[in-house]
Amino acid sequence: MILMFAVDKNYSIGYKGDMLFHISEDLKRFKKLTVGNIVIMGRKTLESLPKAKALKNRDNIVLTNNLSYEKENAYVVHSIGEMDEKIKELNPDGKKDVFLIGGGNLVKQLYDRCTYAYITEIDKEFKKFDTQIPNIKEDPNWEKIKESNIRKSDELTYKYVEYKRK
Repeated sequence: MILMFAVDKNYSIGYKGDMLFHISEDLKRFKKLTVGNIVIMGRKTLESLPKAKALKNRDNIVLTNNLSYEKENAYVVHSIGEMDEKIKELNPDGKKDVFLIGGGNLVKQLYDRCTYAYITEIDKEFKKFDTQIPNIKEDPNWEKIKESNIRKSDELTYKYVEYKRK
């Protein structure tokens, strides 16, 4: 499983159900990497997407405790075991990548299963946040394997960093 997040200096990712920032180039990169693959998210993450719609050209798996929840163009599951079964069904030959894209609670549950990470690191500390993910930079089980040059978007500077679990 692959973690894919944009984070601030403290690995904060969201506030009140939305991302802390929107960088057009980063969103295009996200789409390029995830199209044709499987994305796993919680219900709140799905509802934070534009028009609360599943992402096109991807298999969307939504994990929720809400047993009556339904969403067009998404596979709704209610347990990690059910999620695992759906991944096997959608990806029997293992050729598709499986991306964990949010939210924070789901990352806490699935973090140990992740073996690779695409992280967009924003060079800013946001004061208002309510969701964070584990800081891979401080985790001795992960190593940085690739890093882009510094990029700029409006007032934000950022870089793309890839990590691999040791």
